Amino acid sequence: TSSAPPPPESRIYAVPAAFILWTSYLAVLQSFETAQAEEQYDADKERELAKPYLMRNIEVGGTTLPVSPVTVLLFAFVAIMMYRGVTQSTTATARHILLDDHSDESRKRLEGMKGEIGNDKSKFIAAAKKYSKCPSGKQAGGSLGKFAQGSMVPPFDAVVFDPKTKVGVVVGPVHTNFGWHLILVEERDEVEYYREK
Repeated sequence: TSSAPPPPESRIYAVPAAFILWTSYLAVLQSFETAQAEEQYDADKERELAKPYLMRNIEVGGTTLPVSPVTVLLFAFVAIMMYRGVTQSTTATARHILLDDHSDESRKRLEGMKGEIGNDKSKFIAAAKKYSKCPSGKQAGGSLGKFAQGSMVPPFDAVVFDPKTKVGVVVGPVHTNFGWHLILVEERDEVEYYREK
């Protein structure tokens, strides 16, 4: 005997029952996913609170920013240092002895003077007063005073502001469009030393 098909009334009740079962399943699934998300949020919150205060992400209102106070402080420090480096010009104080001809003989003459002077500032001043063709030589012992980087001719400027040029050591001969120079850097400011390191 074959089974008889269900009466039409029972089919009418089967559709709402299936719908109710399906929506119940979805509600349970959603509540499970919500519970998991809340647990993850709580775990993340606990992990964040376990960090030292300066390492936690900053909260503004209900929004968590992806930066910590340490990050903000480091960024501010770097910005200030970059601003200082850009806005403060580097300066130096130097003396020089100039022989205003471009011959190899003048270069050799300055090499001889350099050997006699050594790194003695008083000998350098005396030699500048005696031999230098620059007006600063006769009046101030070759002193150029304090000047900013970029204010002298490029070869001279490059030697004075080169980190390898030691303060208090006679350097040269250096050739420029004025002639041959011996240079004595007396001081360079701290901004230059900061950039060198």
